[in-house]
Amino acid sequence: MSETFELDDGAGLRLQFSALGACWLGGQLQGRELLLSLGSPEQHAAQPGFVGGIVGRYANRIGGARFPVDGQLHQLPPNEGPNLLHGGAPGFHTRLWTVRRHDAHALHLALHASDGDQGFPGALDIELSYCLLGPGHLRLAWAVRCSRPCPVNLTSHAYFNLDGDGCSIEGHRLQVDASRVLLTGPQGLPLGEPSDVTGTRFDLREPGPACGRDGAGFDHNFCWTPLFEGGRGARLLSADGRVSLQVTSDLPGLQVYTGDHLREARRLDGSATPPRAGLALEPQYWPDSPNHAHWPQSLVRPGLVQEHGIDYRFKWQA
Repeated sequence: MSETFELDDGAGLRLQFSALGACWLGGQLQGRELLLSLGSPEQHAAQPGFVGGIVGRYANRIGGARFPVDGQLHQLPPNEGPNLLHGGAPGFHTRLWTVRRHDAHALHLALHASDGDQGFPGALDIELSYCLLGPGHLRLAWAVRCSRPCPVNLTSHAYFNLDGDGCSIEGHRLQVDASRVLLTGPQGLPLGEPSDVTGTRFDLREPGPACGRDGAGFDHNFCWTPLFEGGRGARLLSADGRVSLQVTSDLPGLQVYTGDHLREARRLDGSATPPRAGLALEPQYWPDSPNHAHWPQSLVRPGLVQEHGIDYRFKWQA
């Protein structure tokens, strides 16, 4: 069984990770579980849903599993119908990352992917860290280098459940600072340019039901804008109001997924996870952005370093 690593802020927050998939396995605040957990690192890596893992080389979908760079079209092996989802197989969430160092407050990991891995151009090197910066405050950060021009879009696929593992997230309250959203078709790809959320079920600028006012759920990219202190942000509140989570990032989008297909994943004891057992909040570049040149681009060129981070701030409401 793969080794697990724990971070402890000394103020009631404990978090568990694995080098297998650079996976966020679980976390507790004042003893309450904060994430959907499937058990062992191997269980997380083997199950559908990408539960807790770092996904890449390109998170979300690329239409037709192809994209142009400098006039050259790159065709990738599709893994979701004709499209590519989360980089294809084998995904970064299934790789054994190298542990650089670990202490009570930080875990530093690295991954190398060869030129042509998953069909992408360029040898890729990632340095990634989970660091506790203060009580309740976790920062996930990475630096990426590539030997050839290539789009790189990493994110964490942790599923949060602030009421405790085993509960539904339908009673949670969610706020997302985004005035626009990418509407999608049956294949989950953007239908066109970002749409104004005003007057629609996608207007989450004020706290509301995490699955939407109509209860239909989400699997959509919100094009967020600066509002909360610290940058672009979203806030999640448990159904009982005892635990809150603020997520901020310098990335241009936030994929909100209410876990409607989580029933496909199974825990270590063989039991199925019910739909909506966790809520994924995934800061990232917009889906299919390599095929939309005027959208924010994640292209990494040789000699340049792509650096991004996500901050998670948990708070216990006494």
